[in-house]
Amino acid sequence: LTDILDMLHEDANRVKKKPYVEALEDKFIEKTDLQRIGQEAWRRYLRRNRSVITDLCMGQLFNLVTCPECNHSSKNFDPFNVLSLPLPTVDEVIFRCLVVRRATTLNCPNTLLQVGGSSKGRPKSLNQLSPPSKELIFEEYAIPTSRLADLGDLKMKLQQLSGIPATRLRLCKKEEIETGIGEKHSMTCLYTKVACLPDKEGPLLRLVNHTSSDDASSPTIATVVAFEATLQPRPETENSLHSNDRHAAETDNASTDDDTSSDTSSTQTTAGDDTDADWKVIEKMGEECLDVFGDENECVTFDTNPVPLAKYVSHCLWPKEAKDFVVGLRVDAIDRRNNWYPGSVVDLVEEETEEGGETVTKVKVHFDNFSAKWDEVYAIGNSRIRPLYSHATPRAKPTEFVVHHRSMEHKTKKFFLFGQSFYLQCHNEWSTARAGAHILAQASRFLELSHFNKSENGKKLTSVERKIAEKEKDEARKTIAIIIEALIQSDKRYIVAAVESGKQARQSGRQPHFDATTMSDDLTAKLSEVLLFLPFDVRVTTADSPLGSNGEEVAFPFSLVRTIGNYMNARHSIVIHWREKTSAADSNAASKKHTGSRQLLYIPPFISPSKQNQKLLGAPGNDDLKRHPSSSHGGFHIGSCLAEFFKEQHLEATGCWRCPVCKEDREGKQSMALWNLPDFLVFNFKRFNASSRWSEKITTRVDFPITGLNMREWCDKNSPQSLQSSDEPFIYDLVGVVNHMGDIDTGHYIAACKATACSPDGNEEVAYNFNGSTTTTLDSSEEESTSSGWRIGRSKEKDSSTKAASKAVSESAEPLWLKFDDELVEPVPPRNLVTEAAYVLFYKRRQMRPSNVAKYSSLD
Repeated sequence: LTDILDMLHEDANRVKKKPYVEALEDKFIEKTDLQRIGQEAWRRYLRRNRSVITDLCMGQLFNLVTCPECNHSSKNFDPFNVLSLPLPTVDEVIFRCLVVRRATTLNCPNTLLQVGGSSKGRPKSLNQLSPPSKELIFEEYAIPTSRLADLGDLKMKLQQLSGIPATRLRLCKKEEIETGIGEKHSMTCLYTKVACLPDKEGPLLRLVNHTSSDDASSPTIATVVAFEATLQPRPETENSLHSNDRHAAETDNASTDDDTSSDTSSTQTTAGDDTDADWKVIEKMGEECLDVFGDENECVTFDTNPVPLAKYVSHCLWPKEAKDFVVGLRVDAIDRRNNWYPGSVVDLVEEETEEGGETVTKVKVHFDNFSAKWDEVYAIGNSRIRPLYSHATPRAKPTEFVVHHRSMEHKTKKFFLFGQSFYLQCHNEWSTARAGAHILAQASRFLELSHFNKSENGKKLTSVERKIAEKEKDEARKTIAIIIEALIQSDKRYIVAAVESGKQARQSGRQPHFDATTMSDDLTAKLSEVLLFLPFDVRVTTADSPLGSNGEEVAFPFSLVRTIGNYMNARHSIVIHWREKTSAADSNAASKKHTGSRQLLYIPPFISPSKQNQKLLGAPGNDDLKRHPSSSHGGFHIGSCLAEFFKEQHLEATGCWRCPVCKEDREGKQSMALWNLPDFLVFNFKRFNASSRWSEKITTRVDFPITGLNMREWCDKNSPQSLQSSDEPFIYDLVGVVNHMGDIDTGHYIAACKATACSPDGNEEVAYNFNGSTTTTLDSSEEESTSSGWRIGRSKEKDSSTKAASKAVSESAEPLWLKFDDELVEPVPPRNLVTEAAYVLFYKRRQMRPSNVAKYSSLD
């Protein structure tokens, strides 16, 4: 619109040869009265610009910038033909982020410090801790971000506040669902369901699907959960294998690229197929990993990635014949589409050959991240099965799944979900025993100290009940520590025994013989003695049925020979099923005597809010919005937009403004006001918000008056018009509206214009007020001419349907408004002018300048 007005002005400009006009000198501005300065600035502007646009649509703005150092004020007068009004929107969205930290010896000392026989930790009081702190489990931050910020922007702000690297944060939407179990404030009354926010590009506000994302007139508070990755890699100095693992894998791939086509006629495949150089690299990387795997820091502080170790074990135990394969051996195998994938040997199959009926032993391989229907059977001598990561590439991402809390309703005997579900990651090459230790360690976060001192049914516990409950929780923590220690040490002994067996066989040239049955039986027997003392069971279900309603739920296998990456995938989830407390009989009886109801040992972690939360979440409203209150339809008054446009701004000291006295860039205070008002005042609303990557259209409704817009409030008190006592020069009436339908890329414009006749002196012939109580001066001839041309360029036969509408409008007491939609022209009631689509407003001064009336009014 501004460009159109500028082009019309240049075409109609009566100054054909524009003279050079110097800007006002600083000395003249300092010594001269403000009204004289404004008059001189306008006179110099008119020396180069004289047209109908200048006469009717050009106004003057007074711009004042003050230096904060020397208090010098720089005065300037700028012409304008359109005022681009910003919507007083909340540019920032407040994200209420719940950060869930991984379990460590700092925030779960009562459990994890007991792993390995250490003494029980004594944490500080939760009241003494404030975010960020590694001793907390749940932290809450109120983070203001741009409405068009993406996932990466929010992660970076979380990194600055919490100290957790952005790459280790998993952002999720949360949904609190009432379970209907227990009283309102009980621990089982709510189930917090989480859904991972996709990594796809797009504004974060759109990803969280907030209901008020299009209404930017009020603060938007979106709630998200940020889970810290539960895997903590070892430092480079302690475990340098991670930086060299990729190089080792590339070396192996390069040395075995030709193995697929060769060796197809061989009947034996041995670990000796690796060259000495390849074997030395594999051995070195495996031994480095074995040195730190399973030490005192394993699972409680660091989580070793065992990819080099798994590769080392696979090469060590690689057999000479198929019958010597062991169940659980990690391999690379070719699928039906000739693609290499890692997998595990799950069974040995005896098959008869077509010739002679001889029995041949083959191996059945289950591929990682695939269902059992894709399992393949291989003969040992066809080079379609090789040691682990000889051809396939390790998966970059760990196995990840959601963990739910579940219990059983006492009366109906039905399962229900409750509490805070969370994400958990496991290294793909971990055995399910090692992964089970990781699951128990992270579950210990819900057995730590908390301010929650109520039972499951929401009733406050007595001192006796609290002592009994705390004793049971201490026993549960101790049991978890014992199980974690047993799982890690058993897994360590299994790997050491496998490596020693393979190395001895390689040195002697014999077939490696390794049997893990004894170690597996020992672990099973030990776990059977202590698992019953846990306050919960660990179950595996499908991700879409955590309640186990589809019958596919099984107990989590704490196995030494099955890897978690081969056993579970994204279609599975873990359920921690909380049981009734299983303490001694006397404690149980005492508890029932005092409470009369069962209790769960689940403790919701204490949520520690950040200090800035109260400031952001309890921020007062916008004063300008209070002065111009919102309408009953939502949105706000046009006065709020004008207040936003004319409010004082602080300029950045980055070249925005240079103080003429200090001769340096300063953070000046800028204020603006109207100085000269034009006869036709044009507003356009800044409905489009854009960043470097994304854009949005703000559809908030702005209420604007159809008659009687008073602009005195926005004029400078020293302007010539403000010195008049009458408000007549400041009163404007609406004469046109341009509506925009669509978004920033595509859309459609529909205009509405006022069609009331004017007298020769520029005043409207029909006098009316805001309520429209008046009479019309349209006679029958005008009515006939008006109703006969509603559709431009079409015959009158097609316009018969609009005659009744035009007649009704002409007979109405309200002014006539016409809507222009391409070639369609039809009347529109004035009450339908104020909509969310209003984009450009045209106002005419009720009392135009006499000079313009003399120039442009038609005289009879």
